[in-house]
Amino acid sequence: PRRVQRWLADDHAADRRLAVVTRGAAGPGPLTDLAAAPVWGLLRSAQREHPHRFVLLDLPADAPLPTAVPPDEPELALRGDTWHAPRLVRHREAGPTARIGVGTVLITGGTGTLGRRLARHLVTEHGVRHLLLVSRTGGAVPDELTALDAAIAVAACDVADRAALAALLATIPADRALSAVVHAAGTVDDGLIETLNPDRLHRVARPKVDAAWHLHELTRDLGLTAFVLFSSTAGVLGSPGQANYAAANAFLDALASHRRAAGLPATALAWGLWAEPSGLTGHLTDADLTRLRRSGLEPLSTTEALTLFDATVGSGDAALVPVRLTPSAFRDDPPALLRALAPARPRRVAVAARTEPGLAD
Repeated sequence: PRRVQRWLADDHAADRRLAVVTRGAAGPGPLTDLAAAPVWGLLRSAQREHPHRFVLLDLPADAPLPTAVPPDEPELALRGDTWHAPRLVRHREAGPTARIGVGTVLITGGTGTLGRRLARHLVTEHGVRHLLLVSRTGGAVPDELTALDAAIAVAACDVADRAALAALLATIPADRALSAVVHAAGTVDDGLIETLNPDRLHRVARPKVDAAWHLHELTRDLGLTAFVLFSSTAGVLGSPGQANYAAANAFLDALASHRRAAGLPATALAWGLWAEPSGLTGHLTDADLTRLRRSGLEPLSTTEALTLFDATVGSGDAALVPVRLTPSAFRDDPPALLRALAPARPRRVAVAARTEPGLAD
């Protein structure tokens, strides 16, 4: 983030925007530069912390740098002669719930709050009978899972260590071969963009980015039926104080698209906040939660989140944003990415001298 930090420290640049250019790191179209995808998450958070100071551009490999870009858009992609600005839209009606695997399902971060809730759900609702819960510390099978009708194992493994992960995968018996992966591991090290350094970026990226890449490479030839990446709205919308976390999650979204383009299963779920505290969210204060609600983001109950998991994993889409939004909260000044979801501003009707209602939530 040093270039961004220098730009913010330059008083002469205070009334200008820095254009950050990537080539093939964002859609629409195939992603050809996965290594640059985290830049988009990092800059989205920088934009939230410092509005109107940055614009993100993705250009074709052979396109010259533009001399001008459309105004009032924080991120754009040039394809041919057309600029594209991303928008979140409501997903179509969900189809039947997809069943996840008939062999072993591996869950990273499997002994954490989300991992345990998901493990129970996969057994009771998806009929999974073999689970491998992976965490750095390992330990016993969580008490809440011991009575389930499934063979559940817990393994200590640093999934960001390729050799250690390969050794773990080699222990899975052939008669219940690995059939699905859910990558839910992660960590946070929050701080404003001015305070970040390479060590803090790496600390957050390692369990997200490195682990996801190793899982991708080591399982790509195993015929998996599902490869699910737990991402975050931080990578899609940006999150003040979480530029490193946003960068890591933006990579997961890009990896899912990369795998889909290669004919491999993948779904990245950029989760909104779960109401149930976890290792990633337990530090949030009441003031933090109030700020999120004012921005239109409402916490998801565990039941709602697992229902959305079922609806999204079998959708066939590479990247989705399971989130509970209150569009009326950002009616007057919606973030660019949410403009398609914002209620219509009330408009005055001259004859009746009244306002028309906005769109229903």
